[in-house]
Amino acid sequence: MKKFGGQNRRTFMKAAGMTALMAGAGTGSAHAMGMGMGQAKNRSKGYDFDEIYSRVGVNSVKWDSAIRRYGKDKITVPMGIADLDFRQHPAVVKALQKRATYDNYGYETIPDSYWQSIIDWNKERYGIELKKEWLRNSSALKPGMVSSMRGLNPVKGKVILSTPTYSGFRGAINKAGMRVEMNPLKKVNGRWTFDLEDLEKRLDYETKCLVLCNPNNPTGECWTADEMRALGDLCISKGVTVLSDEIHCDFVTKGNKFVPYSSLGEKYAQTSITYRSPSKTFGHANLKVAYFYTENEDLMNATMIGGGHETGVNAFGLAAAEAAFTEGAEWVDDVNEYLDENFDYLVEYINTPGNMPGIEYTKPEGTYLAWLDCNGLKERVATPEKVKALHDKWMAAGNHRRVTPEMAIGEWMVENSGVQLNAGHSYGVGSDGFMRMNIAVPRSSLKTALDNMNAALKKEFG
Repeated sequence: MKKFGGQNRRTFMKAAGMTALMAGAGTGSAHAMGMGMGQAKNRSKGYDFDEIYSRVGVNSVKWDSAIRRYGKDKITVPMGIADLDFRQHPAVVKALQKRATYDNYGYETIPDSYWQSIIDWNKERYGIELKKEWLRNSSALKPGMVSSMRGLNPVKGKVILSTPTYSGFRGAINKAGMRVEMNPLKKVNGRWTFDLEDLEKRLDYETKCLVLCNPNNPTGECWTADEMRALGDLCISKGVTVLSDEIHCDFVTKGNKFVPYSSLGEKYAQTSITYRSPSKTFGHANLKVAYFYTENEDLMNATMIGGGHETGVNAFGLAAAEAAFTEGAEWVDDVNEYLDENFDYLVEYINTPGNMPGIEYTKPEGTYLAWLDCNGLKERVATPEKVKALHDKWMAAGNHRRVTPEMAIGEWMVENSGVQLNAGHSYGVGSDGFMRMNIAVPRSSLKTALDNMNAALKKEFG
């Protein structure tokens, strides 16, 4: 495979180099290298994540769409869509205001400073050395992935998903003209991990891509280097390219570590493409800027030429991303610390004796998403009879959607607690009875949601 510039040069930090960098940079860089919050000193500049910042009436998918669907009197705390309920970083707001003062929006080039901000962010937080020629822009992660699939996979070929995993991958695979092949994760000692024996059976001549979600949405695993090398070795032996979605990489809970797939070694970097974005890290989903990278020129050409990728992005998104990557590290560290405390609050609340009957939960390693085991609740509110009743109700209202037990749990939760969660069935095989909750909210909102859910559950379970 061709390497950019004909070089076989990779400067991913070795363990000793990483230690030296952390020691030289001080406590702030300890978390930057992937350590969980709590290991780095809180350097907060007073960002108020406890503030209830209203998102109602601004076309928010998370808030306004839920209100339109269920009614304002039914929705207390929507906790489905994966974005932040916090104010934007002040430097980003300032950058957008500055860009707005120039009132012409014609064609523009991308400044070198934008690319440098991405390179610096990855070096300072993860110890990886990117080159500008390895990078390409995308309006979001999925368009980049779709282009890669089209360029690498045979028409109507298979793309592997290790499930449960992000529901949007299936739509991206279908859009690329490919078929979804699910490789269910397995639980070992309470932790999800790869089932390589099952995966090997699914890798055939029709399969040239596997999508890796790291940290995994929705289960929250930050895959270890050993886990990913084992996965990567199998993929390499079968000629399969790993498409690594690392959009949640900046969210790691205390005591855990994020490992970039491309940092595993030369052969893994040369057989993979990594996709990242400020959309989750800084709450920039609607600013439409993402990026991806690979050291392998053939893989990049397959994406850009074979896949016909379009690199156009939003001018305001570029300004926001550069400001965030340049000035936002401390803010992200503070958000991580706050979310880690939210997870601790959630775990303690659910596992307090007598609380939350029908729901089980343990703290994840990364993301800001809680993967709630609601199988105990499913046995009461999502029986076949109740699922059929919901189906008939929706049919009478002109809604011909397929109804799953997880949908029934979601409807019950809204009706009885005012809390909206994401139905687990959409995350693939292995998701039965699970619901996804976004805990990137002010602590008081989390408390309100849990109090409402707890009251409804206690009433249901008597």
